[in-house]
Amino acid sequence: MDETTELLTRQWHFPDLADEAALARLWKPAAALGWFDRGSLAGTVALVRATGAAACPLPVMDGFVAAGLLTTAPEIVAGIAAGDVRILVAAGDPAAGTVQFAECGTAASHVLVLPPAGGRASVRPVEFAVPQPGLAQPAWSRLHLGGPEAVVDVDPERAAQALSLLRLGLAVRATAAARRSHEQSVAHAKVRRQFGRAIGGFGAVQQRTATREIELVAGELLIEDAVRRHAGDAPDRILATELAVSHAAAVAPRIQISAHQTLGAGGYFEGHDAPWLFRRVHADIALLPTCPAPRGTVADILIGSATGLPAVDSTPQAAAMREQARSFCAEHRSRVRLLDEDDDPAVVAAMSAREWFGMTWPAADGGRGAGLTEQLALQDETAYHQLPVANAMGAVSVVGAPVVKHGTAEQKERYLPRIRDGRLTFCLGYSEPEAGSDLASLTTTAVRDGDDWVINGTKAWIGNAHTAEYIWLAVRTDVDAKPPMAGISMFMVPMASAGIRTEPHRALSGQVCSTVTFDDVRVSDSARIGPVNRGWQVITDTLTSERLLLATELAGMSRRQFDELLATVRADPDGAAGPSGSDGRARLSGMAVRVQAVNLLLAEAAAKAESSAVHTARLTSAMAGVLAAEVAERLSRDALEILGPAAALCAPDAPGGGIFEQGLRLSVLAFLGGGTNDVQRGLIARGLGLS
Repeated sequence: MDETTELLTRQWHFPDLADEAALARLWKPAAALGWFDRGSLAGTVALVRATGAAACPLPVMDGFVAAGLLTTAPEIVAGIAAGDVRILVAAGDPAAGTVQFAECGTAASHVLVLPPAGGRASVRPVEFAVPQPGLAQPAWSRLHLGGPEAVVDVDPERAAQALSLLRLGLAVRATAAARRSHEQSVAHAKVRRQFGRAIGGFGAVQQRTATREIELVAGELLIEDAVRRHAGDAPDRILATELAVSHAAAVAPRIQISAHQTLGAGGYFEGHDAPWLFRRVHADIALLPTCPAPRGTVADILIGSATGLPAVDSTPQAAAMREQARSFCAEHRSRVRLLDEDDDPAVVAAMSAREWFGMTWPAADGGRGAGLTEQLALQDETAYHQLPVANAMGAVSVVGAPVVKHGTAEQKERYLPRIRDGRLTFCLGYSEPEAGSDLASLTTTAVRDGDDWVINGTKAWIGNAHTAEYIWLAVRTDVDAKPPMAGISMFMVPMASAGIRTEPHRALSGQVCSTVTFDDVRVSDSARIGPVNRGWQVITDTLTSERLLLATELAGMSRRQFDELLATVRADPDGAAGPSGSDGRARLSGMAVRVQAVNLLLAEAAAKAESSAVHTARLTSAMAGVLAAEVAERLSRDALEILGPAAALCAPDAPGGGIFEQGLRLSVLAFLGGGTNDVQRGLIARGLGLS
């Protein structure tokens, strides 16, 4: 137990040591541990997170902000650090004599009153505090202030920075409180038994739990991104903060109530932490309007500037790859690509000449050992610019990666050069009519016959089967294997093989998918990739990168849709989205938050995969996939509602060149590809220990 946790545990716990007097007693020992020293922002945020998890409103961020603004009053800064000056920061008119809705008001000694637009801020003593009982516990107060003890001039930029950090602090504290309730609900679900088993095994509980985890991880990544940008004085730091704050305001209360559903009646009574955490979450979110957003909402910032969403590449190599890819895409067409469109040989050849296909492979296999983050940056940009290279890109990860890891020297020589050149066309033979996302239940069989295998069965919903040269095929080679996944093997089967029949179907998206039937299809053992009955390992070895690439494809298209929508709105701000404060702008802000959350989840998952944090990478990639699918559907639908019927057209002169209606049709597939969202949430829940 570290000093922070030990102090909070000893000095602050519900219900007996969590009142105004406890706050006053806590302030001095917290200062002695350096909580109010002007240290790093990351350190301050870590402390705010700890107080949020304890439902404690000690104003650590207020002290950090005040110390940063009062550099010309060193004696006050020293008093803040020592805990002798117990300061709050309030946005408002310095001439006003009162402050409403003050957290820790009865424990505070001073208030720094900050004019939101900048100007003369003043430090004023608290003469007396009038408690305002209600949701907050301890109660807020109305403070009556004395005359100024110090005055400092604050320019508009510093005022905006201060307000932004105060809002970030509220978001951090609310998110941490929601995280704590979530963790308690997960622990409860593992031991609480109903109807003969732990409730963590119930589908509804697992779905709720996974949804909470996705929203929390996304929110925490948005907060971390805002902290990094503030610490580096990045020009987009206020936008990044509003993205994090908007997310917290939307999801922290939702997470809290969802956790209560799992905790049940035991979490409703005040002997449990949950009621106090509930109060903390809702009180902090309720306080956000008292600290006005310095540049307006996310939509206001984006509409009023020429900037887009902040870039989130996790490594310098990924950022460099993105710049190269953007330059390449600028040289080629960027119209909306039809979903059933074949790759453009000229564009594929140009990418191959740059050695971008298979760049993550080892040098011995024709690659250059690039990281997954670089591969995803390239994938994201080609999807964003709608470059017709999707099939060639897919072959790299779906076929190339397992051949690199499990293929023989002869197989590598046969397939890898063609994948590097972008010439190998394939389809993915996983899904079956009765198996769907449950690959362990597949029934297509391959029976050994001398040096050959004889394949029988049916695969369903197979994209590109009508044009593919090969099918990357999962089959059962041991029908009695226990567990079932132990009897699966992988084959690279030529689609021209005798006995293969395809029946094409037109999907809602416009893509052609097929039912593929195998009737005594004979293939050589040389078509098998990896050991017999070890196909599950072949699949799962590359599953994280495959899911990430699928999610990245969706994310790139969603980012393009968002930018197209933003460009349309900028051309007529009040007409398209409405004035500041309107529902249209609120929708636009929500879209921006969700798109950015997906980008951060993808970057995090890729970074974890590169660091060999396999379990975390798989969980995070599943979260990114679930959220990417939901964002794709919601964004397309909201765009149609904001832009009206014109966005439902697919003509080149339609808004976004037709990308909105196409994205909406494709969004259904987004919920299904790589395993349905319900299945993915179940996997996430099991990754958290629920079963």
